[in-house]
Amino acid sequence: MLFEILTTSLMGGIALKAFSKHRGLSSNDSGKIQRIMSLSGLNVRDGKDTLTTQLVKKKQFEWGWEYKYRIPLGRSFADYEAKLKVFEDGLNNRRKNITFNDLRQLDFNKDLLLQLQELWKAKLTEQKEIELSYDGLLIVRVYDKPLEKEIKWNESLLWPDTWSVPIGFTRNAEVIFHDFDKSKHLIIAGATGYGKSAILKLITTTLIDQQPNNTELSLIDLKGGSAFHRYRSCKQVKYYSRNPDSAVDVLKKVQIDMQKSFEKVVDKGFEDVKEAGIRKRHFIIIDEAADLAENRTAMDIITDIARRGRSAGYYLIFCTQYPTAQVVPSQTKRNIIARLCYAVDTDTASRVVLDESGADKLPDIPGRGIYKSNIKRYIVQSPFITNEVIQQRIKPHIVTKGERVEETTIIEKRTDTVTFEEV
Repeated sequence: MLFEILTTSLMGGIALKAFSKHRGLSSNDSGKIQRIMSLSGLNVRDGKDTLTTQLVKKKQFEWGWEYKYRIPLGRSFADYEAKLKVFEDGLNNRRKNITFNDLRQLDFNKDLLLQLQELWKAKLTEQKEIELSYDGLLIVRVYDKPLEKEIKWNESLLWPDTWSVPIGFTRNAEVIFHDFDKSKHLIIAGATGYGKSAILKLITTTLIDQQPNNTELSLIDLKGGSAFHRYRSCKQVKYYSRNPDSAVDVLKKVQIDMQKSFEKVVDKGFEDVKEAGIRKRHFIIIDEAADLAENRTAMDIITDIARRGRSAGYYLIFCTQYPTAQVVPSQTKRNIIARLCYAVDTDTASRVVLDESGADKLPDIPGRGIYKSNIKRYIVQSPFITNEVIQQRIKPHIVTKGERVEETTIIEKRTDTVTFEEV
């Protein structure tokens, strides 16, 4: 057995070397990266000397390679970030790595050259993706395979009895969750058609499914009700609006409820509802907040929810396809550390949401976004849940609601009494 393995490896190595030389295949990405840096002007001239980007460490993972570089004086991370597309194109210039794992799949009882040719063609269809970050060293991650363009939702993404919702998959297949009991609020932004409404429906469905008896919702859908209409008869929905005028009324009611909850929690000496042992959480989900940007009353209430809602158990999900400083005011941003941004058209829009560029450079793929919480940053592909699945998951929670006092606002028959549980 050992002899066969060694013989196979030797034959494969010899065949690979000859085939690579004939086809011009590259096996050294670190050298190619430094060559790209030199040709794209990232080295620095210091008198007669040239300061280069120095490779400090490299490490192989299942998903690819990670390289760490010391950047020269006179260069910033932004200089390298601006060349991201140059790195990707350079590493995908039809020169592909064939690894030992690839060779192990070959059948040496068959035509070896033909198999290598087929392997080479398959490699040409793969596209490596590059991710840059900086922690004192420039970190270049080279992923052998791109992140999948579409990932279907499945039940394994549910975490019953928690407030964690799936945000997306990373390139190494890690699932990123947002835990509302740890990071109370969330900003979501992105251009039309890139996944903002889809993730809102996923989050809403997950909250109802995981915590049906403890979730309370105020749904403000200022795109005509297209995203949230299917939820309006769920027992978890307390307030619902689909136009700016009634949205202000909903926000006023929410603020009154929140104040009552806040006083109860604080008066009993607790920091927040979690410490107080209160299980219910109220989520205010606003789709297209730009329509409220010029309404001072609405924006003041939104800022108040972002500031005090965490203690009262009132959590804000603030969404817009027009991320500007007016739509996402600094007072609101300061109280919301978690942000999810899909593709946007400008560097400025990306910085409004994430405080950094990057979302403007995302590929043209719905569901591809950047999730940032505290100092952690992930490029993710959000799972997609179909409307048919949504209907199936929320059907057990649909009830006949109380009378409607307005076309766009649902008020329940029950009073606005807030019930608290003590530990």
